[in-house]
Amino acid sequence: MFASFLGINLEFFIFLLFGILAAFLGAWYFAKKITVPLQHFAKSATEIARGDFTQKIEINSNDEIGRLARIFNYMMVELRRLNEMNLNQIISERAKTRAVIKNITDGVIVTDPRGNIMMINAAVEEWFQIEESRVLERPLDKVLPNEHLENLIQDMRQEPGFRTYAREISIRLPGKRKESYFQAHSGWVYDQDRRRIAAVTIFRDITREKEVDRMKTELVSLVAHELRSPLTSISGFAELLLDTPLNDNSIYEYSKIIKQESDRLSDLVNKFLDLTRIEAGKMDFRPQPLQLRELIEGILYIASSHAQTKNIILDVKLQDEMDPVLADSKLMSEVVLNLLSNAIKYSPRDTTIKLTLREEADSVILEVSDQGYGIPEKHLGRIFDKFFRVKDEAAQEERGTGLGLSLVKEIVELHKGIIKVESTIGNGSVFRVILPRQRSIQSGDGNGEAHDRMAHSVIQE
Repeated sequence: MFASFLGINLEFFIFLLFGILAAFLGAWYFAKKITVPLQHFAKSATEIARGDFTQKIEINSNDEIGRLARIFNYMMVELRRLNEMNLNQIISERAKTRAVIKNITDGVIVTDPRGNIMMINAAVEEWFQIEESRVLERPLDKVLPNEHLENLIQDMRQEPGFRTYAREISIRLPGKRKESYFQAHSGWVYDQDRRRIAAVTIFRDITREKEVDRMKTELVSLVAHELRSPLTSISGFAELLLDTPLNDNSIYEYSKIIKQESDRLSDLVNKFLDLTRIEAGKMDFRPQPLQLRELIEGILYIASSHAQTKNIILDVKLQDEMDPVLADSKLMSEVVLNLLSNAIKYSPRDTTIKLTLREEADSVILEVSDQGYGIPEKHLGRIFDKFFRVKDEAAQEERGTGLGLSLVKEIVELHKGIIKVESTIGNGSVFRVILPRQRSIQSGDGNGEAHDRMAHSVIQE
């Protein structure tokens, strides 16, 4: 009986063991059949959410899971196709926008909200001599350091809203002798959630407009202050010649005054036009190897006759065997003539004027010093301004146009040189011109008419 019961229990336990094993194998099978594919689905869905549309489920069964996998893979193909279409459209639109910005004649700079450069157009590259690839993601204030531009960007950052900010900016562009002027307009670009995503700054070159305004102002000043006096003299003495019985001496004197005033008027207009041409970059500039010593020796004959009328001694020291400078001979003649003329004009009788020419390192230095009235220190900064004349009783007795030194400065700077002045009241002045040796200077545009006039404007100023 006991043996029979034991046999039944053993069979039961064996059957139970096989049942548990079968259940485990069934669970494992279903886990592999269902759970693993679901994990693949979950992983692929996560990658799709991250923007990866290359996912594919490798399941080839014909059951529900297999059909779901095929539908999933078809959906991936369609999503990838639509995404590529959107990307191509975005790239195309971006290329169009970039092409438009690149070809705008005004300068355009696009920066991110932190002020780093995202894009610049061709005009900015040309004006500032920079390449977009070299300045991307760099701070704008480091690439283009300018106080006015920094103030504009600062104002825009501090004040919220959709308004546009404008400011006039002056910048010395690479390779330019004069400041260039721009009207800068800046504004924020917002996304659909009204968040700032970029700042756009547009530069419009107004240098020509500023130059026209300046020329109009100077022309009015020229007519009002300088042309009126000689024209009045010419008109007055011409009336005397016409309306008054005069002897030969009076006719000669009046005619002489009319001729002097006519020459002065002509010299004034010519200098004004020459200055305008140089400032506009239209002067006929023809630099050639030039021996300054020979040029000065030729000019001294003209200047010495003028100095003799005041019994002024010209003490000249010219260094021998100097290297030539690259210069326009007629323009440099104007420089030497004007400096000597001013020194003679503003020196008392029986004094000495020294002219020296020497080499130092890579420079040629021309100095003209006198024992004249001198220039007050407060006026030294303006002595090269157009139409400026020192308001000094002794100096005012001498007539001039106020354009000679301005023209000298422009010519010297055209030759890549500098001019300096030192002066003390009662002890005279020293004008020092420093020119480079063996340096290539680009020629400007214009005509040769100015040269012919300069040859005749010897000591008029």
